[in-house]
Amino acid sequence: MKRFAVFQLPEESKFIRDLYFMSAKEIAEISDEYRMVALVNAKTLDDVFTVGNVGPESKIERVEPMHSVSVGDIIQDVIDDKTFVVAKYGFEEINMKESV
Repeated sequence: MKRFAVFQLPEESKFIRDLYFMSAKEIAEISDEYRMVALVNAKTLDDVFTVGNVGPESKIERVEPMHSVSVGDIIQDVIDDKTFVVAKYGFEEINMKESV
């Protein structure tokens, strides 16, 4: 079992409406706008997606209010320090910007 951090844009973000249409590169460029909302115990990125949508809740440690995991959300593998965006089909690896 691994730990993954889930990052989502706050609802008041000016990018929230366009998120579904943005490329992974564009999302990486605004990744400093994201907030970590949860830590999820899962085996794979697909498992994070499933747990973030249907549970079980016992595998989620919420740190802020969150919506279900969906396109445009960022998932970071805490162990391997790799970061991915949820794409329309699967996941794409990105490099997150550092928050200032």
